[in-house]
Amino acid sequence: MSGQASTVIVGGGIWGLSTAYHLARAGSTDVVVLERNERLFDETTSQAAGLVGQIRATPLMRRAVRYAIELFTGFRAQTGHDPGFRQVGSLLLALTPERTASFAEHVEHANENGVEAYFVDGAEMSRLAPHLEPSRVEGGYFVPGDGYLDPGRCAEAFRAAAEDLGVRILTGTAATGLSVRDDRVAGVETDRGIFEAGRVVVTAGPWTGLLAKTMAGHEPAMVPIRHQRVTTAPAPAIPGHHPVVRVTDASCYLRPEGGGYLYGFFEPYPTTYDLEVLPPGFRTADIEEPVEVMDEARERLAPVFPILRGLEVTAYRRGLTTFAPDGAYLIGPVPGVAGLFAATGCAALGIAGSAAVGSWLANWVARGEPGEDLSPFDPERFGERAADREWVRRRAEEFYGDYYSVASMSVA
Repeated sequence: MSGQASTVIVGGGIWGLSTAYHLARAGSTDVVVLERNERLFDETTSQAAGLVGQIRATPLMRRAVRYAIELFTGFRAQTGHDPGFRQVGSLLLALTPERTASFAEHVEHANENGVEAYFVDGAEMSRLAPHLEPSRVEGGYFVPGDGYLDPGRCAEAFRAAAEDLGVRILTGTAATGLSVRDDRVAGVETDRGIFEAGRVVVTAGPWTGLLAKTMAGHEPAMVPIRHQRVTTAPAPAIPGHHPVVRVTDASCYLRPEGGGYLYGFFEPYPTTYDLEVLPPGFRTADIEEPVEVMDEARERLAPVFPILRGLEVTAYRRGLTTFAPDGAYLIGPVPGVAGLFAATGCAALGIAGSAAVGSWLANWVARGEPGEDLSPFDPERFGERAADREWVRRRAEEFYGDYYSVASMSVA
């Protein structure tokens, strides 16, 4: 089967679907999304925690998350499709005096930049999260505009809204190569034929690097890193207003899920995956359930949430996130092939950034520029060092392991 479109998007996860929606909303409806799996958003997106938080180190990412919140809160009214955003806020907890001191800078900087944030006492912590043990906490602050969503529901809302506007989506269609004429993209080769297109966007999560290298000889400076979460059996008395809780000194986060809890953990010694040496049919579902790792996460969280020790783990979410050496996105034109774009390096901010990423890519494709200065996300920003894959891997692992460190969370 062959086809033709103005734009082909390779990868039917939340970034690809958001890009398709934003293109169609801007009037570029001749778009085809290709997904190798039979189901959309069945790899990275489906395993995500869906946290949406505004405390970010750069103005660019603060604007990105703010745009996501604005889009998600009005999406149902605008499109008829509900992304399931729960604006219940974020509660950030400090277990050490050093962390508490750093929080003062967070709160001040947030308020200076239009993000409401304020310190809360033990009584308010208990009201927000009744299973929390405030006596084990040094301090904490609350960001009421934050929240979380079901990543699959949000991706489905993007899909439905995009299709309503004329986007075509093909599952069970794997991209195998790129058709190039005179150093310009001419289409995508797939296991079902060639899809001619003047513009191609690769948003294939951990597989973006492999596809970009196969298609255009360009290997983004990022590595896939295992990032795991669990969900628990239902727990009593979790209120509807329960916020996302980040226990940063434990490198953990927690939120309600299905009547119980979902919690995740940034491992200090992360596990990377080289997709080039894995079988072609490798999927995130093939990752071994990280029982020992998540046992450690529970023990880190249990002093603050003692209830977790008695809650059965009902499911392991086995995901791969992608990290660049500096933890920032890799988004933009692929060098050497005009009309080819790629986005990867989600850095565990794939869901929160999905709205902005889709908007930036759509602008780039339709107008030739993303709409704002994305030089911090330039895929070529590492220069010759990007060719040193050991350096890329080591620095990406260090960034992941220090994700919630005081230095990494400092505002700028």
